[in-house]
Amino acid sequence: MTDFVLLPGLHGDAQTWAPVMRALPDGVHATPLDLPAVSDLDALVDEVAGRVAPGSVVVGHSLGGVVAMHLAERHPSLLAGLVLVTAPVGAEDPESAKARADRAAGLSPEAYEEIALDGMEAVYYGDRGHDPEVRAERLRAARVYGPERFAAHSVAIGARPDRSEFPARAGVPVLIVGASDDQVVSTEEQRRWAEVNGAGDGRVTYVEIPETGHMLPVEAPDELAGAIVDWLRGLSG
Repeated sequence: MTDFVLLPGLHGDAQTWAPVMRALPDGVHATPLDLPAVSDLDALVDEVAGRVAPGSVVVGHSLGGVVAMHLAERHPSLLAGLVLVTAPVGAEDPESAKARADRAAGLSPEAYEEIALDGMEAVYYGDRGHDPEVRAERLRAARVYGPERFAAHSVAIGARPDRSEFPARAGVPVLIVGASDDQVVSTEEQRRWAEVNGAGDGRVTYVEIPETGHMLPVEAPDELAGAIVDWLRGLSG
């Protein structure tokens, strides 16, 4: 039996993965994790590694994808595969990284929640960002996630290395899942990333889910779960 470990993105917690977990077939074991409030990317990954069983397939959304790739590099013996969902590709330039960290530093809970809710139309497809239920879930997750974690992760994601050539040399099968209308990590960038890393050669696979934005696990959990399961079945023959 394959064990999945699910890592959320910024503003997300373990429960963010609940819709995807419900869509997984019986017999698939998945463990969603909260990412610790650690600003050093190496230390963050090492702490996560202590909760990952050897032979796991790690699924990371956005920041979770950054952590998953770093985990594969630092603790390769733990992973049997990687699923990267709308994950950032390149490094962040120092000026942007500093601005990101400064914006997140020292926020009150109220100020942080306002940031989490601000601009939701940019991270969801179409008008989903205005849906009251979607906004309520975003606020629920933000209140669990909190300003301390946001500050730490804003530093960690700003220190990420360039991963342009990572999938081809990951050492395990990689599934890249792109969203058709991602305004955060552009859809075209995801397509190019997959192409230059040999998507379709058996080691790297690319799937793009239509009518979705950056928050793909929340927007299309059934389709995401299906893509992951189909990919895993394809690997097993």
